[in-house]
Amino acid sequence: MPANPHQPRTRPRSERAARASRPSTERPSTERPSTERPSTERPSTERPSTKDRSSRPPRALPVARKRLPVVAAPAAIPCLSCSLCCNYVAVEIDGPGSVRGATEILWYLYHGGVSAYVDDGEWMVQFETRCQHLLPDKRCGIYETRPPICREYDETGCEVNSDVVGQSFYSPREFLAYLELHHRRIHALIRKRYMPPEASLDGRPMIRTKLEPFRPRYEAMRAQRLPVKRAR
Repeated sequence: MPANPHQPRTRPRSERAARASRPSTERPSTERPSTERPSTERPSTERPSTKDRSSRPPRALPVARKRLPVVAAPAAIPCLSCSLCCNYVAVEIDGPGSVRGATEILWYLYHGGVSAYVDDGEWMVQFETRCQHLLPDKRCGIYETRPPICREYDETGCEVNSDVVGQSFYSPREFLAYLELHHRRIHALIRKRYMPPEASLDGRPMIRTKLEPFRPRYEAMRAQRLPVKRAR
């Protein structure tokens, strides 16, 4: 049957009602369309702040160069103008690490023409005596056949031209002062029992009178001995 043209349509309305009765989960958008224009700013050309500059390593300041004076090296004294090494004999000895060693050095210094020497912990006793092969012009009379100890010795490392020198003791007083400074216990023990008289602490000048050779004197004294009876 044809629909009544005067009857109102309800379907669309029912559809609207059904839609209206459903809970809406969408919220109306409140955002407005952006009206901002794209940024046309240029990168900043400002210099970094003082705080940023402090983090940078400091620049090296120019240093004024000064010219130092040129000092000429001391000239080495040649052997032919010295010959000092041919006028003594040095023998290695024990150091003053004990009373025995210290008193032996004192005993050396009681003799004229005898001195003690220390260099880097090595001790020596030195006797002033001239080599019989030393010529008047300070040349060696047996240069071609000289001993190895002479061959190993040269002017670059001798005590005259060396930059570093040890310490020499020419009198008991000098040696005792060294002991008091470096070996106080040894010095105290020597003062109690082995201290020489005050008058002899400075040593005595070497007797320059010519003595007879040691061998004839030794044989003459041996000849004066009484015959010794040997046990059978």
